[in-house]
Amino acid sequence: MLGDLQKALTRNEKSTEADFIRAANSLLTNQFLYADRPAQRDTYFLISKNMEYFRNLFAALGWSLVYQPDEAYLGVLPQGEERVMRLKLDESILMLCMRQMYEQKLENFEVESGRAYTTSDDLLNTYQSLTGKEIPNETRLKEILSLFSRHGLIERGKANETDPKNIPIGIYPTIRQVVVEDYIRQLEALCEIESPDAALMDEMADAPEELVEESDAVKESDNETA
Repeated sequence: MLGDLQKALTRNEKSTEADFIRAANSLLTNQFLYADRPAQRDTYFLISKNMEYFRNLFAALGWSLVYQPDEAYLGVLPQGEERVMRLKLDESILMLCMRQMYEQKLENFEVESGRAYTTSDDLLNTYQSLTGKEIPNETRLKEILSLFSRHGLIERGKANETDPKNIPIGIYPTIRQVVVEDYIRQLEALCEIESPDAALMDEMADAPEELVEESDAVKESDNETA
């Protein structure tokens, strides 16, 4: 890989080895980068102009590099069995709801610049209407939205002063990368699960493809049961 890096640097006289390292770290940290985000623009274009190098780099680490120039984003997804990760139940359902909301807005020609705009109230209404389950409380919802935002799935707007709890949300097209096509079946399967602990058992074969960290809650629960 060092030889490949030197070749890439030769083709990019204005970029340094440190620039390439920062770009790779930024992509691993954020998972998705966008050309229209000022803080990510330079990194986006550095990677997009050196796709062969970065594809090989991330492939060696077990990641696939996703590049969608028409929608001006790129990102990384784990390969093989690592694509199926354990999710907390509320995170899984909210992610699946966002995928459904995105598809509905796409069908209704309500997607702007690749983003489907909604609000946290609409998201929670969808959550409740589709699942019949109790919605996450305000604190938990903010935690989940922060997680999704860090991974480049959504952008959060500033709530109106007259309705401070209703957060504007822009769902990025990357939701289609991390939630597989049979998301409705996944949502139905998750809604049949009665306890959060059950949602985290086994390999979560019906869970979305990517993203969220393994919950420590299950480990603690298993220890208490034992």
